[in-house]
Amino acid sequence: MKIKEAILSNIWLKGAALLMAVFLWFFVLFKGQSEVSMDVEPQFRNLPADLIVAEKRPDTLNVLLKGNEFVLKRLKPSDVSIPLKLTETEAGRYFIHVGSQDVRTVPHVAALSVSPDGIWVYLEKRVSAMLPVKPDIAGRPARGFIVSGITTAPDKAEVRGPKDTLDKLDTLRTEPIDINGANDTLEKDIAIKVPEDAERVIPGEVRVKISIRRKK
Repeated sequence: MKIKEAILSNIWLKGAALLMAVFLWFFVLFKGQSEVSMDVEPQFRNLPADLIVAEKRPDTLNVLLKGNEFVLKRLKPSDVSIPLKLTETEAGRYFIHVGSQDVRTVPHVAALSVSPDGIWVYLEKRVSAMLPVKPDIAGRPARGFIVSGITTAPDKAEVRGPKDTLDKLDTLRTEPIDINGANDTLEKDIAIKVPEDAERVIPGEVRVKISIRRKK
């Protein structure tokens, strides 16, 4: 009974205090409303496995956001996203309308507008190709020494990406290997450069052996 009496005592005063707390919360939350714009790169979903977004124009969309000034000041790029569903199933060029309803933000921040109001995407077939790997050698051996041979293991790698991009490639290059002033054989693991507009290379690195000997 004592517990019940304690709860019910001054119930109107407690109710008023609760309402005041709620009022103050909303007052603090919504006072100082401000606006800010942010460039956001759209993310694509539901893309068929055999298609890839080879190009999009523009790369980012400008989103006008409104919310509490305190929240907006602490807003990070990762807090705002534009996930777009792609329903197209064939390669080609498509225009996708984008509005404020497509923007995802943190609580108490709303998207007012998106500019421009859409994005062009060019879908291509995703293909793969096995190409020879060519090490990128930078510099020269020490005076009186020469490079007598270069080997890579493996000597080929698989590159994946848009068909139009892969059709233009005949080799894959590694990151530069500096041999300037070397007077002995070098052997190291080195990353393969992912060609521009390609998706990825498998494996990501190869072992390169650069044989260096003294001139005869």
